[in-house]
Amino acid sequence: MKLEAVEERKLPMDPIDLFQTLFHKEGYAYLRGIQEEVLKEWNDKRDERDVLCKMNTGSGKTLVSLMMLYSKMVEGVGTVLYLCPDKQLLEQAKIQAELYGIPVCEIEEGNQFPADFHNCKSILLCTFHRMFNAKSIFERDNISVGAIVIDDAHSCLDISREVTTLKLLSSHPISQRIIKLFEKDLIFQAPGSYRRLMDGDPYAKILKVPYWSWLDRKDEILAILNEYAEDKELLFKWGLIADDLLSFDCYIGPRGVEIAPIHVPFHNIRTFNEAKHRYILSATFEDQIDLIKDFGINKVSIINALVPRDRKDIGQRLILAPRRYDPNINDADMHKLAVEYSNDGVNVVVLVPSADKAKQWINVGGEILSGEHINVNIEKLKKSNGGLYILINRYDGIDLHANMCRILIIDGYPAFTSYKELYTEMRLDSVKASLKAQIIEQGLGRAVRSGSDYCTVYLMGNDLLQFLGNNYNLQFFTAVTRKQLEIGLSLLDGQSKDNSLVTIRETTDLCLTQSPEWRAYHSQELSGVESDKLNDEKIKNLNIAQAENDAIDLYRSRNYQAAKEVILKRIIEINDLTGKQNGWYFQLAAQFLYMDNKPASNDLQIKASKTTPHMFQTALGHNYTKISANEEQSSNVLKFISQFNKSHDFKIYLEEVLGSLIFSPDVNSSKFENALANVGRILGYYAQEPESDFGNGPDVLWGMTDNHYLILEAKSMAIHGEITRENIGQLLQSGEWFKTRYGAGMSHTLVTLQAPSIKGWNVNPSENSKVIDENSLNKLRENLAQFVNGIVSHGTIAITSLQIAKLLGAHNFTPIAFRETYLTKIVLKKK
Repeated sequence: MKLEAVEERKLPMDPIDLFQTLFHKEGYAYLRGIQEEVLKEWNDKRDERDVLCKMNTGSGKTLVSLMMLYSKMVEGVGTVLYLCPDKQLLEQAKIQAELYGIPVCEIEEGNQFPADFHNCKSILLCTFHRMFNAKSIFERDNISVGAIVIDDAHSCLDISREVTTLKLLSSHPISQRIIKLFEKDLIFQAPGSYRRLMDGDPYAKILKVPYWSWLDRKDEILAILNEYAEDKELLFKWGLIADDLLSFDCYIGPRGVEIAPIHVPFHNIRTFNEAKHRYILSATFEDQIDLIKDFGINKVSIINALVPRDRKDIGQRLILAPRRYDPNINDADMHKLAVEYSNDGVNVVVLVPSADKAKQWINVGGEILSGEHINVNIEKLKKSNGGLYILINRYDGIDLHANMCRILIIDGYPAFTSYKELYTEMRLDSVKASLKAQIIEQGLGRAVRSGSDYCTVYLMGNDLLQFLGNNYNLQFFTAVTRKQLEIGLSLLDGQSKDNSLVTIRETTDLCLTQSPEWRAYHSQELSGVESDKLNDEKIKNLNIAQAENDAIDLYRSRNYQAAKEVILKRIIEINDLTGKQNGWYFQLAAQFLYMDNKPASNDLQIKASKTTPHMFQTALGHNYTKISANEEQSSNVLKFISQFNKSHDFKIYLEEVLGSLIFSPDVNSSKFENALANVGRILGYYAQEPESDFGNGPDVLWGMTDNHYLILEAKSMAIHGEITRENIGQLLQSGEWFKTRYGAGMSHTLVTLQAPSIKGWNVNPSENSKVIDENSLNKLRENLAQFVNGIVSHGTIAITSLQIAKLLGAHNFTPIAFRETYLTKIVLKKK
């Protein structure tokens, strides 16, 4: 019997019609409604080069991805490629293809491409890293593709940054040679921070090599790096970096040296850069500027992103923050509650940002799942009926569906590990907020993987709660997540605190037992949520990102003048930017111009350093920006507390400050100094950290509202029993620094902060030198706590300027009263 077709059938291009031709496994013959909706809309724009599609986790985006590619392959655009961040997702895509009968293939033994891929008969499934590296087999075989899908694009962005960034430990010969090469430049910018780094201080601030020093020594840097081209750290990266060194920056930190691109040089991956069509899929992109800057995705495709009308099929997440309900709940209480649930047969998974944070959970019986074989370890959860498991700094790429995780605990604020991100977050607050919100959102999505899934999430850690308590930060979450945060963070409002842990457990059980009342309430609350629209602020940020991308393209093509003009005219001149943003972009314009016009670049750099702190100081001298104390103190306090969403958030913030405001060799000095500056801001004063911000001057400077200044030098880690000549000498130097910048006649007091108030016989402080000793600091801490409690009792939103003024007076925080109450006379040690 002859069954072969006389001629090969012609398949339809429409993805929905094409789906009907597939040989599905039983039970897999239909598309879900949301999948049909997305494929129909995609088909209407299938000729566009870049398409961004946002679908929730569990909504079936892998099948949608494969159908897009299969449709384009049938159309005849050429080879098609499905990329995802790891082998786990690759295996899931392979299983999906088998269930629905979609033709797929993988790279064969010996790193060879299969014939079915070359002949456009199968979709190639591949991890993103196989394509995006300096020894890519796609470059080796000169592969061109008609269409690429990048699934879980946020994770692939992270991989692209990792593979184009050199991270070299302090012990590496490259690190040692680079630090030596730029030693004088780094000392000029920040002598104190540089010394801390060289002394091995693990909390020292990240330093960046000035761009002019980097560019002037490009040939020496190239020679050093080229010597180690076959080194393990450089092997799969150097080929992507070598020809683009001018568009890289160099950072020095406690661990060593990091050389990172301004934007990922995606254009060096020809297969990706020249693909006819690029389809970007993700569940968590609310802030998509990195797609423009690091992948070169067109701004228009982001503005017109493909978003299903109903994105609420994400399952039930009950998100609770116990300490916002009752501040008396501590970490030990939460550890006990988690252990109780695990003993009751419920799988509990804890996400922590660091190994240090994990120790607390290990001590109560937690088991770490992170490691080289994490996917194997995750399999334990499928067979586990009760257990306490820990993931360290893994907020994405982990699938914990159904009973694998019914209680998820996010303990602590995600920590940046990249020097570039750490350096940037100090200078651009919005960058920190958007990136951290995205990481938190990814973490929240680990345990709810479909519309029928459910999970309770506990949020812990003052830093995390403080972040979520700031209204500004909430804009960076998806609309549905914002609503779920709002539900959970307010659900316990007004409940009795007589037995808080019992109340929390009863509330948790509403979700875990799938109470009909809870399910109806959750559904009703989410029914009114509308998808976020691209508001003016987001459009502005996309325009800025597009301008940055265009500018660096010009810079890489050595059109330096035009690159500078794009930054000035399309970013600075036409956008309403903050002072920090203006300073940042003046410096970027100066960097782009330096190779073409050094004097003009220097002028722009002076503008940058005058506009905001933390910018490079030019070789012509430090451009210190003076502070001016000219507003009413209580108004400043009102302005400061307006950033907090709820009164508890302000209390949590204060706990963080007080936790670092202690004389102890175990509390890092930079944390103490930052806490001291924040105390000034809480009290309505103007505060700076000149030594850190500008590379010179005192640790902290307060501008009090009567135009009197406190020059504060902190010796918080000192363990000696008296004030030394060295201490006073440093304080007097800071006094001279103040006089040169503010004038000798400006009213000021020199203050050393350390436990003793006595000095040796050979120590000679000036008449206006004082000390905040242990007793004074304890009094300040106690009164500060009472001051904040007074504000909280009125409510951070309801309190008036007059009420704040009364509280300031009552706790001796007005300028004169503060100086009389907390500044102590330095006395001679009794013999």
